[in-house]
Amino acid sequence: MTEVLQANIFFLITAMAVVVFTVFLCVAMYFVIKILSSVRNITERIDESSEVIADDIQQLRTYIVEGSLISQIIGLFIKSKRSRRKQTEDVD
Repeated sequence: MTEVLQANIFFLITAMAVVVFTVFLCVAMYFVIKILSSVRNITERIDESSEVIADDIQQLRTYIVEGSLISQIIGLFIKSKRSRRKQTEDVD
């Protein structure tokens, strides 16, 4: 084989390899972009949920500061003791 023919074969093979590599790179980039899009959607959902959680915690904090929560908890224990007494009196 002559040197010119060998050089032409080398450049042909190199050109095909570059085209194949470019196609694989484009496919990989497509999947990376899809993954990043999904990650962006997930972070947006997390941001929205964290705002809701922050609002709920603020409401709970306000509820505790006003004393409503403590009175409700105490009321539950008192009601349960009263209902037990009524049940034992009804049985007797």
